[in-house]
Amino acid sequence: MNSDKNKSKKNTNGRNDNWFYIKNFRINSLFWRTFLLVSMLLVIPFLIVGIIFYSNIMSTTKDEIIIENSSKLESIKSVVDNVLNECDMMSSYIASNDSAQPFMLGSERGTQFMQLVSFTKTVPLIYEYIDSVYMYSEHSNTAFVGGSEQPMNEIRDDGWLDSYESLDDRRGMIMTRIKNDTYPPLITIIKPIYVSDEKMGAVIMNINSQQLYRATVSNRYSNGQEFFMLDGDDKLMMTRDISYFEKSSEREKLLSASVGAQLLPETLDINGEECLILSCDSDQFDFRYISTYPVSLFEDKFDSVRWQIALVAVILLAFCFILAYIATVWSYSPLREIISFLDTANPPESVSTKDQNELLYIMDSIKLHIEDKEKMEEILEERMKLLKKAQYDMLQAQINPHFLYNTLETINWMAYELSNSDNPVSEALINLASFFRNTLSQQGYLISISDEIKYTKDYLNILKLRYGDLFDIKWNIDNAVLSYTIIKICLQPIIENAVYHGFKPKGGKGLLVISGVLRDDNIIFTVRDDGAGMDPETLDEMNSRLSQNIHDNKGSHIGLANVNERIKIIFGSDYGLKVESSLGIGTCVYVTIPATKADSAE
Repeated sequence: MNSDKNKSKKNTNGRNDNWFYIKNFRINSLFWRTFLLVSMLLVIPFLIVGIIFYSNIMSTTKDEIIIENSSKLESIKSVVDNVLNECDMMSSYIASNDSAQPFMLGSERGTQFMQLVSFTKTVPLIYEYIDSVYMYSEHSNTAFVGGSEQPMNEIRDDGWLDSYESLDDRRGMIMTRIKNDTYPPLITIIKPIYVSDEKMGAVIMNINSQQLYRATVSNRYSNGQEFFMLDGDDKLMMTRDISYFEKSSEREKLLSASVGAQLLPETLDINGEECLILSCDSDQFDFRYISTYPVSLFEDKFDSVRWQIALVAVILLAFCFILAYIATVWSYSPLREIISFLDTANPPESVSTKDQNELLYIMDSIKLHIEDKEKMEEILEERMKLLKKAQYDMLQAQINPHFLYNTLETINWMAYELSNSDNPVSEALINLASFFRNTLSQQGYLISISDEIKYTKDYLNILKLRYGDLFDIKWNIDNAVLSYTIIKICLQPIIENAVYHGFKPKGGKGLLVISGVLRDDNIIFTVRDDGAGMDPETLDEMNSRLSQNIHDNKGSHIGLANVNERIKIIFGSDYGLKVESSLGIGTCVYVTIPATKADSAE
């Protein structure tokens, strides 16, 4: 007795512990609901403001980076334009020098011509980005290379010759090519030399694009930034990475993006990295300059802002947690008094009848509802008992005449066949008398499984007399189930269903296997036959009616529906019958009941 009091006191103390409610009710507890509400009021607005602030910072920073890179691109454009303009003017100076005409005509060359040749030899030494300067004579089909005259058939670097031959512009041309088809990439300036309005040769100045990039661009671009220069035919002329000269797909993407980038910056995936594209045209030449800036570079600048926003959000969540806990403790104070009232069924001492407040009103209302509920439960329980008794009696009365009718029909047929011989009739009457005496004389709804099997065998003896060797019977009953209880007349209707709807339509001898096993806390019987079976539509309809506990007197499987309904009334809706069947193969009926001992059955 004292132990029960201590246990009750311990439970009451547990209920007064705030963490008891939080742990047991989890997300449905007052604490978590308060926490979610406070978080929505504080954290969500902060996150919205933080996202807007972060977006504005990103936009502003991106604009600053665009302006900075635009300025850098304009500066590089000016420098490269000046360098190329200087090289162009230098080529024009050599081409227009009168001392070059004797070489063009194949006549005697003077000192001034040799000084001009010496100048072309010296230029690459003065300017690191100038690879070489050639002076070509179409008349003699020779060229001065590095200060010495060589026949064209001995000069390997002749990739400019076809462009010269098709040249008809006195201003010359600028082209890109690869020296000796290997290395390095060159920007070649071709300035034609005219004698009496006839093109006789040209000055060819080769600019090493890699050296030019290092001299004008490399100190301004780093960390993945790239600079490109394209000519009027959209041919790549200069870049840091010479592999772009071979990457036609990357070059095409860059070209298409640069057209739109002249008006607004665009983004482009270059070699697997998202880049910001800026583009502008040369002021002096038919060139286009393109600058790429990896997006990851300016995104890295926002990491600190993101971390700060995340840290503040975590601190706010912690604050919401503490605030929700404090609010929950305050809210639980009156709730504990209500719970104490419900536990004791008496108003707590802390609530005085003089204190006319909401708490006392709630307690009085609860007390009235509890009293009304108790009365209603008593009335409802009594009526449910009467209803169950009436339902069971009705079902019991329904199945007995049905069985009796079929049995009497069997005896009548035997009497007609056997005529004056009374042995089979006597045997049938003995079995029938035994069956009715045992099934109808006992009180209550339940009998032991061992008795149910005994009465089922009496019933099978009657069927054997009626149908002879129409079927054989095989029993597989686990001895462990024999001491448990089952509803009366449970297996007989299922067996009758197997004979009338399985073996008789099929014709020929069949096999009936009856099994019973104890599985966990349930007992499962199976009645399996190899009779006619049923089609899928009929099977689905039957199982649907069994699962929904639909029972009527119409149809061809009254016995199954009756057994199923009685099981559900006695044991609950979790138990009952389930049918498996295949047309032409047979049918198996599963009966599931709880493992209930005779002394514990209601």
